[in-house]
Parts: sequence; structure tokens; C-alpha cells
Amino acid sequence: MSSAEAPQPPVQRPVVPTDGTGRLTVALLGNPNTGKSTLFSAIAGIPTRIGNYPGVTVEEKVGQFQHRGRTIDLIDLPGTYSLTAKSPDEQVAVDVLRGQIAAVARPDCVVVVADATNLARNLYLASQALDVGLPVVVALTLADVAEKKGITVDTAALSQELGCPVIRVVAPRREGIGRLADALVEASDWPASSVPAALATQLASADPGRPAAARDAIARYAWIDGITDKVVVRQAHRPRSLNDRIDSLLTHRLWGTLVFAVTMLAIFSSIFWLAAPLMDLISAGVDTLAAAAETALPEGTLRSLVVDGIIAGVGGVVVFLPQIAILFLFVAILEGCGYLSRAAFLMDRLLVGVGLSGKSFIPLLSSFACAIPGIMAARTIENRRDRLLTILVAPLMSCSARLPVYLLLCGAFVPNIAVGVSWLRLPAVVLFAMYGIGVVVAAAVAFVLSQTVFRGPPQPFVLELPGWRWPQPAVVLERVREAAVSFLKNAGTLIMAVSIVVWALGSYPQPKLSADKAGDAAMLKGEALRQSFLGRAGRLIEPVVKPLGWDWRLGCAAVASFPAREVVLGTLGVIYNLGDVDPGEEEGASLLIRRLRAATWDGTDRKVFTLPVALSIMVFFALCAQCASTLVVIGKETGSWVWPVVTFSYMTGLAWLGAFLTYQGGTALGW
Repeated sequence: MSSAEAPQPPVQRPVVPTDGTGRLTVALLGNPNTGKSTLFSAIAGIPTRIGNYPGVTVEEKVGQFQHRGRTIDLIDLPGTYSLTAKSPDEQVAVDVLRGQIAAVARPDCVVVVADATNLARNLYLASQALDVGLPVVVALTLADVAEKKGITVDTAALSQELGCPVIRVVAPRREGIGRLADALVEASDWPASSVPAALATQLASADPGRPAAARDAIARYAWIDGITDKVVVRQAHRPRSLNDRIDSLLTHRLWGTLVFAVTMLAIFSSIFWLAAPLMDLISAGVDTLAAAAETALPEGTLRSLVVDGIIAGVGGVVVFLPQIAILFLFVAILEGCGYLSRAAFLMDRLLVGVGLSGKSFIPLLSSFACAIPGIMAARTIENRRDRLLTILVAPLMSCSARLPVYLLLCGAFVPNIAVGVSWLRLPAVVLFAMYGIGVVVAAAVAFVLSQTVFRGPPQPFVLELPGWRWPQPAVVLERVREAAVSFLKNAGTLIMAVSIVVWALGSYPQPKLSADKAGDAAMLKGEALRQSFLGRAGRLIEPVVKPLGWDWRLGCAAVASFPAREVVLGTLGVIYNLGDVDPGEEEGASLLIRRLRAATWDGTDRKVFTLPVALSIMVFFALCAQCASTLVVIGKETGSWVWPVVTFSYMTGLAWLGAFLTYQGGTALGW
């Protein structure tokens, strides 16, 4: 190495704290799947602050710890492969490093997390970080995994080449964490890192005939190749490992797809039975709270607002929290061990056919529990076309809020007969079909949009499979906690507000009842709803829903269920003079089912609910956009209210068409 290429020795300079208290701000930067989250937990523990960066929906996660008398704020930047921003996550990382986000202090130091098993790819980001103008420390993670693969990295030589400290860490065992913390404190006394002379030479000599981005990438990787040849030693003849044999099975076009299908079936089956006890417990807690409020508050408008509006609205959302948490628990485990990358590789082959890519897989998978975290997960897709396309079809995945509607109508109106074999019953087949409808229609919508509005090929899906490893419990639990908090913040608050509005529309104007009706509480609630603004809206839209086989009461229930699909059950209970019936309770479900089966069109003996009507309702709720929270999140994620309007319009249109074809076809077939 020439003297020009040798790194400059650290120069002592006075520490100038950014806030006058001696605090240091450190940014954690790295590629996805490099152990960044595990390293964050090992250094700072549980985040002290989780929220969104000002003006964007990208998540901000900050931890805080003490070391050698200094308070250090650790900012976990979104995972990125490059500082040439192409996605919202990458843009936030760049803006934080440059100090362009007003509410976030510019870091005093950058820790680049580099995966020792694939150093060349990680050094690309490190080379860009050296040019940011901040002191840089490289944390070499997964070094123990690399050594098992026969890969050895000379950290001292690598430090000389980069001109900054390189520290080997094994975060799960806290190896090297103390040295890394020491380096962070000492980094405040170092000058800003700069581009190594050898890299500067490569950049200057790049072919000017190529595009700027290509010149930059070619020059950086030429410099990286020269470094890895010096500092990385690989075992010449390594026998095929167990991990390689597992990958050959799990990425196989046939066997890998079968394993994936069985894995997903097991996960979704277990979500329902594992969540049931917790959901019952939360539901009981909501009922207890409602009963206490009824006892404490005098009868009147205030009690109705608190019990029927606020408690019922929030409880209808909170009850699904266990399913959200359990789904993210499984997703975090699969992600932590490395399986999700294999699944995304498999699904890319299918998604490309409808205009998407493998990067859309995780958002769509998450949407089966709730579309809100699924839509938020789409922010990791760099290409705006693919990101918007994924967001627009994610709500078509049958979320957990649709399940109560499916279960009630399947149990009440679908004959419990065997299909082919004795153990396979028709209600189960119909329930499975409701989930399948969402998937098939989402694929069709994605294909049509990709050929029209979003014309163009999907983003190329380049994926490097991470090594197999044991998921870290702290990281898994933190992922579950983040998902639960995010769900409650984005769904619970809005549902409460909208539920209050729906309560008001269903309570006013107050009806004038005759003396013979005034003493019947159930009759009173039913008549009040009929004469309310909500009931009048149901009568107003009856001509629109009548071709679906619905009367004005079903139209009223559809209007009321705009904030949340599960609201339709309570609305049906009230509108059919049952009062506040919980269909989840055996007695309540029995009464509701009997009342629905006996319901007739006004002034006639014609039954309202038949098998074609029940199927049309289920198809409608499988395809409709009856979730205000989802539409609000779409607006926030896309930065425009045009896309929520587009989503609501096309999904409502598809829902009406699907319900119409189902009812008319079922009636023609004599169902």
C-alpha cells in the first residue's frame, strides 16, 4: 500500500456535543438481513422511541444507552442496499445522514453493519457511507457463521483499507459489543471519514461513456474486488453443507412450493385456534367494561355514546389484536431463520405472471391478518409502480375482520352436507372459497392494472438468500410488539372516531313511538334505527342493493359496516329487533340465526335470507372496501387521497358485481 492510500491517523479535536449535554447520536446503517436488528437490541436493548419520521410513514426507531459516562442515542435506519435512494426507506436513511430531517439530529457517527458471509455486497454501502462526511465504524456481523462456511476476514487489514475501525461482533453472544461501544465514544474525537484514495482513483478513471450510475457502481465494485482479494480467505474445497441441501429442497419449483403451502396452511390454521382464547378474554373484558359503564352512567345519550359508540367501536378492533400479534410472531420467526427469503424467491415466479414481483409477497401475506400492516410493509418496495400496485390489491386479501361474517352466514345458511368425503363439509368448502376469491380477484386486478394504468414490466427481483440461523427471541418479540402497537395506533383511534359518527347517524333523529311500542327495548332500538339517518340511508340505497337479493335492512347494515366489516353483525342484531346481541355467544348466535332465517321482506311472506343471498353477502364482504382504517393508511402511504378513492371505488364496484352474479346465478340454479 502506498503512503497516499494509507488512512490518516485519528486527529484529536474537542468534542462539540450537538445538544450541549454530551449526548452522542449514532446512526445504524446496513443492508437487510445483516443482523442489524439483533445488533441494535444487543447495544441499546428495547427502543426508547418508535414512531414515524416527520412528514413520512417510514418508521423511526431510536434506542438509548450509557457508556463511559456518555449518553448515546442509537438511530436504527431502514435497511438499504445503497445511499442512491430509490424507495421511501432509502430516502429517509439518506436524509438522516445528511441532517435534512429537522426533527432528527444529524448523527455524530455512523455504524455500518456488514455481513461477513458476503463482504463484497456490504462494502458497497460502506463505500458510500465513507463519503457522507461523518466518522464511520464498521461492525462485522455474522463472523461466526462465515467461519463455519470456511470464510475468514482479516479485520485489521480491512480497517487499513477502509481507513476506519472494523470490529468483529457476534451480537447474540454479545461478543465485541463492548469494543463497539468504546469505538462509538472515541469516534466523536475523530475527523470525518473520507473516500479512500484507491476508491477515488477508481471513480476518477471510470469510463465516461457509461451512464453515471453505471460508472459509479463499476468503479466501486472494482475497488471492492481489490480489497476482498486481500482480506478475505475462503476454504478451497468445502463439502456441501446441510444448509445447501435444505435450500435445494425449499427452493425447488415443486417440492419447495408444496412445503410453502403446508407451512402457510399450518400458520393460518394455528392463528385461529391459538388466538381464540385471547380473543375471548379481550371480548369478555370489553363486555365487562361496557357493563360497568352502563352501571356507572345514567341512562341517556352519554351512556349510549360511551357504550354503543366508543367501547363497542374500540372493542371491535382490539379483539383482533391477538391474531395480528400471532401472525407477526410467525412471520418474525420465519424471517429470523431465513425462510421468508426462500418463500419470496418461490412466489416471485407466480407474482411476475400478474405484473408483481417477489417483493410484494410479504405485504400480501401480512394482509391476510389485516390489510393495514400489509400496506405499510409495501414501503420496502423500491419501485413506485410495484409499490402502488401492491397497495391497491392488498385489501382484497381476506383479513381476520371478514371471518365473523363468513362464520355466521356459513353456519346459518350453508347446508352442512359432505362434499366428496364424509369429513369435508360444505360450510368449510365455502369458507375456503371466500379466501380463494380474494386471492384470485387480486391476481386478476393486478394483471389488468399492470397492463393498463401501470403498464410496464415489474421490478427485477434480485435476492441473495441469507444463511440459516436461529431467530433471536428479543428481535422476534420486539417485532411482535412493534406490529401490535402500530396496529392499535393506526386502526384503533380511527375506528373509535368513525364509530362515534356511525352511532350518531344511527341514533338521530329520535323516533316518536306509540304507547304499545314504548315498553319493548328491542322494538325501540329497531324502530329507532329505521327512523335514523342511517336507516333512511338504507332505504335510499335499496334500489341499488335489491338486485343482490338484499332488502333495505341489509343495505343499512352495509352502510354501517363502512368503518369495520364486523360492525355488520351488531347492526343486523339491532335492526332485527334483537338489541345488542353478540353473535360470538352461543345463545346470541342461536337467536340471531333464528331471527335472520325468519326475516321477511316488508309487507310480504318472502324470506330475506336464502342460500344465494347469504353467498352474495359473503362475496360482497370478501371484495368490498368496508374498512375506513385501511383507506386512511393507503392515503398516508401513497401521499395522496386519490388512491384511497380509487381503491374504494373499484373494490365496491367489484363487490357489487360479484354479489350480483352470485345471487342471480344461485337463484337461476334453484338454490
